[in-house]
Amino acid sequence: MKFGHKLTLVLLGVLALVLSLSTLWTQERQFSRALTDLRQTAREEWQRESAAFQRELRSDTEIMLQSRVWSYLGGLSRQGNRSLLAVYDQEGRSLASTMPTTLSQSELARVVPGDEGTQMRILTAVDGTRYLVCSGLIICPEQCLTFVSAQSLDGLFTDRALRLRDALLGQTLALAVAALLALLLCRRMVRPLEQLEAASREIAAGAYDRRTALPGSDEIAGLSRSFDEMAAAVQDKVNALQEHIQQREDFIAAFTHELKTPMTSMLGYADLLRGTEVPAATRQKAADFIYHESKRLEALSGRLMELMQLNGSEPPSLEPVRLDGVFRQLTRALPQTPPVLSVPDCRLTVLAQRELLCDLLYNLVLNARHATPPEGTITLETAEQPESLILTVRDTGCGIPAGDLPHITEPFYMVDKSRARQHGGSGMGLALCERIAVLHGTHLTFESSPGAGTAVSFTLPKPKEADHETA
Repeated sequence: MKFGHKLTLVLLGVLALVLSLSTLWTQERQFSRALTDLRQTAREEWQRESAAFQRELRSDTEIMLQSRVWSYLGGLSRQGNRSLLAVYDQEGRSLASTMPTTLSQSELARVVPGDEGTQMRILTAVDGTRYLVCSGLIICPEQCLTFVSAQSLDGLFTDRALRLRDALLGQTLALAVAALLALLLCRRMVRPLEQLEAASREIAAGAYDRRTALPGSDEIAGLSRSFDEMAAAVQDKVNALQEHIQQREDFIAAFTHELKTPMTSMLGYADLLRGTEVPAATRQKAADFIYHESKRLEALSGRLMELMQLNGSEPPSLEPVRLDGVFRQLTRALPQTPPVLSVPDCRLTVLAQRELLCDLLYNLVLNARHATPPEGTITLETAEQPESLILTVRDTGCGIPAGDLPHITEPFYMVDKSRARQHGGSGMGLALCERIAVLHGTHLTFESSPGAGTAVSFTLPKPKEADHETA
C-alpha cells in the first residue's frame, strides 16, 4: 500500500473516531436534557393528578375507599383522560389501576415513595415499551395511599433513534466527502516524495546530475535541499574517481611509453652488438646509447619511487626555517653552469620542512634551466605578506603554451618531449614539486607566456613567534 493511501486511511480513521464520539456525546446530551424535562413534566403532572384525586376522595367519605378510587379513575376514563394511574394501599395492594397490562404489577408496587416525596423510575414493559413511573404518598381520611402515574417514553426513545440515525447518515456522507478530499490532498502532499524517489532511482541508474529543487520552506523542501546536496557530493565524488581512474590510466600509458621506447632501442643495439662484428665507431655509439638510456631509466625509476613515497606519506612536521640558509644550500647544490640563478638577500623565516623545501626549489630551478638559454636569467624572488611569504622562481625561457598549463604537474607530462629527453628529463619533476607543495599546505601557481618566460609561485606561512627562527 502506498504511503498516500496509508495517510488517507489514518486521517479517515481519526476523523471517524472524532465524529463518532462527538455525535454520541451530542446525542446523549440532547437525550439527557429531554429526559430531564420529561421528568419535570411528569412530576408536575403527578402533583396535579394527585391533588385532584385527594380532593375527590375527601368529598364523599361515606362510600368505601376502594369504590371512591375506582369511581374517580373510571370518571377520568369516561371523560377521555387517558392518564396511566394506579393506587395502592399501605400494604402495597392495588386498589385501582389504569396501567397497561404489559407492565408488571410487582414492578409497579416496588416504586415506593421515600421520605423526600415522589420517586421516579423507568420501567420496561413486556412488549419493550419504556415508561417513566412517578409515585408518591397522599393522605386520605382512612389511610395513606400510594398514588402512581406513568408516561410512555416511546416517543422520546424513538426520537433519539431517529436523530442518531440521521447523525450517522450525515457522518457517513461527511466521511465520504472527507475521504475524497483527503485522498486528493494526500496525493498532492506525497507528490514531492514521489519526485524524490524518482530522482533517487535516476541517480542510482547513473544520472548523477539529477536534482529535485523542490520549492518551499517546509520539511519536505528541506529534505529536497539535503537530497540535492547529497547528490552533488556523490557527483563530485564520482567525477573525482573517474578523473583519478583516467589519471591512473594516463600514468600507466605514459610510463609504459617511457619504458618501451628506450628499451626497444637498447634491445636493438644490444642485438646488433651480439650478432655481428661491427666497426669500432658503431660499437662505441651503441654502447653510449645503451649507457645513457640506462642512466635515464635509472633516474626515471628513482623519481617514480620518490613520487610514490611522497604520495603515501603524511604531511611533515613544519618548523621555522631561515630562508638565507636554504638559499645557500640551494646555490651549492646547483651546477655552476649558465644561466646563473639570482638569489635575493632574505633573512625571513617560514614554516617548512627544510630538506623538502630545498628539493622543491632545486627541481623548479632545474626545470627553469632546461627551458632557458644560457644568456637568459633565472631569478628567485620573495614577497612578504602579513602572515605568509610568497616564493617565486622566474625565468626568461621559452615559456609554456596556455593549453599545457593545466597538465604540467601530471606525471610524465612534457611540453617539449624531445628537448626534455635531451636534458635527461622524464616529466616527473613538476609532479614531485606539486606533491611537496601540497605536503606544505599550498599549491604551485604558474604564469607563463610563450617566448616571454615562466613564473612558478607558492606560499609558505610565517611562524607566529620570531624567537623561533633558526639558521
